[in-house]
Amino acid sequence: MPVGRRRLSERADATDDNSLCRAAAAGNVEAFTILVRRHERPVRNFLGRVAGDTADDIAQEAFLKAWRMAGLYRGEGSYRGWLMRIAWRCFLSDRRRGSAAGDPDRPVAQHCDPDLRLDLERAFADLAPRERAAAILCYGEGWSHGDAAAILDLPLGTLKSVAARARHQLALALGAEA
Repeated sequence: MPVGRRRLSERADATDDNSLCRAAAAGNVEAFTILVRRHERPVRNFLGRVAGDTADDIAQEAFLKAWRMAGLYRGEGSYRGWLMRIAWRCFLSDRRRGSAAGDPDRPVAQHCDPDLRLDLERAFADLAPRERAAAILCYGEGWSHGDAAAILDLPLGTLKSVAARARHQLALALGAEA
């Protein structure tokens, strides 16, 4: 293969998400495959925490929707944020259908003291899905309040209130000073 004609996957590190998404919108399966590989783990981790056992099915649905809707991504904000918003909406749809209730046995923190992990799992299980999602995005995943608000489709002030309420409930459940 000539030097100038390397496959897209060989240049993937140098290709930004916006370019890949435009290529996917034009029907380039390889470009979308690269996007999935880049963003699959964070999307699945987030859904695993909010949806439990149904996370893999919801993630699959979210990526299929992202493929179908690739032409709608306008490049405003991060591609990962756009995917997370699709995943959240898929979770809400699944929940309305009655199949996702969250899984309190799903590990919240994989690499911490086992006793603390159990306490965290119980505390997160007691949160409503919206509060759990806000806490995971803002405090667990490091998203800004603005990005988390966009993902969860909430006004910024509402997201801040929801995240603060979740943090307060978690602190109370863990015996910390709220």
